[in-house]
Amino acid sequence: MTDWSRLFHAYGTATDTAGVLAGPLAAAGDHLWSAILHQGSVWPATPLVLRAVAARLPEAPVLGLSFVRDVASAVRMGSGAEELRARVAAAPTEAWTVAYAAADEDDQVDRWGDETGDLVLAEAALDCWDLLPGLVAPVADFLEDPDGQVRAHAWAAVTALLAHPDAADRAPGLLPRLARLAAAAESVEERASLVMDLGGLGGDPAPFLADPSPLVRCAAAMTPPLADAPAAHEELLRMAATPTGFDALAGLPRFGGEPPRWTLVAVLCDRVRDFSRLYGASLAALPQAFRLAPCPDLGPYLKVAFPAGWPDGPTEEQRGLAREVAAREELWGPINGNRRITLGGLGLPDDREAWRALG
Repeated sequence: MTDWSRLFHAYGTATDTAGVLAGPLAAAGDHLWSAILHQGSVWPATPLVLRAVAARLPEAPVLGLSFVRDVASAVRMGSGAEELRARVAAAPTEAWTVAYAAADEDDQVDRWGDETGDLVLAEAALDCWDLLPGLVAPVADFLEDPDGQVRAHAWAAVTALLAHPDAADRAPGLLPRLARLAAAAESVEERASLVMDLGGLGGDPAPFLADPSPLVRCAAAMTPPLADAPAAHEELLRMAATPTGFDALAGLPRFGGEPPRWTLVAVLCDRVRDFSRLYGASLAALPQAFRLAPCPDLGPYLKVAFPAGWPDGPTEEQRGLAREVAAREELWGPINGNRRITLGGLGLPDDREAWRALG
């Protein structure tokens, strides 16, 4: 029997978690993604909840598989796990947790000033990490579910789980199975998702660069095995010319509710470092610029365009981008903090006249 009063989550002692888990899993989403997995962080209550959710996947497979995937992504640590485990073993984490759970709210806030508190959270992450290999089998039961949405979430979850080195042998024959399903998928969204999973697991996504759908071709081009392929770079550039078109894949679980174009822009700017090739795509990003900070639409292009900060002798492409940025009235509102943060972080002036002068 779990004593939830000795555990805590992002909002304090986890006594409310028992009640949430006693109800329908389908109704637990708000609690799972706020208290148990809070902004990508796990807590001492998270490992027990992860195990409980995995045992109940048939009740609400999309929600459950999404939670498994997000926790697996949050605790990915690879070769650093054993070093962290040694540090945790030497720390009084159990005593710290007991004292924290018994403290009032003000005292709980004060307790976060020492290293032991950080190691308590690290211990929770390690506990989740150790659970991942055992979750491959229950997740794999949904890989060929009749519901396409369930299949997509299952493949996304199993891909995240297989980042654990001890999980690779838990799903034999996975890559051929995945390639076969991707080739047979009639839905563009499902085919794109499976192709990204295939590439993420080290399979060969290259045949999908010839897919009839530009979304699938771009999905293939984004995968790690094609990072150095010129044909893949061209596909990324073509999609980036109309970046919001890639947002048609927004329903895929891998993007976590964020616009897929942000991933497209990040991957493109990481792989193509010649701004003369990125110039047209950077202009296509301007209508979405400075809506967040740092700006995920324009920021990566600015980093490539101005790698050394504000130039003394600008190139034609730098001048052209500066001219277009200065010309867009909506980017220069006096209270646009997103612009100031983005430009300041890149060592660029938050001064419209400076951009006009460079252009």
